[in-house]
Amino acid sequence: MVRQWRKYVREIARAVSKVLPDAKVYVFGSVVKGEAVGGSDVDILVVSQHTPASNLERARVKLRIEEEAGLPLYHPFEIHLVDEEEAEWYYRRVKELTKADCLLSDSCGGNL
Repeated sequence: MVRQWRKYVREIARAVSKVLPDAKVYVFGSVVKGEAVGGSDVDILVVSQHTPASNLERARVKLRIEEEAGLPLYHPFEIHLVDEEEAEWYYRRVKELTKADCLLSDSCGGNL
């Protein structure tokens, strides 16, 4: 699955748009840097003003996204679901954040 991460990120981004229509979706980590290996995970940041406050509700939202995307029970995608305030930590510390819509529309000139 890691080798085909772009295909699955597209499906995850589509699922996010159904579950959290206001959300912004980013990919980061080793796959964006071109350093992924067979055991790598694929980090996906989902930022929404409708992110639930409780961890249990966040887990439910992530499960809905995974199911809507058709992911199998075991998969390498790590979904980081945060609100706008929590996203600031990622914006400051993660240099390789790449918008998933670049994958969907090729609007980033093929940066991935």
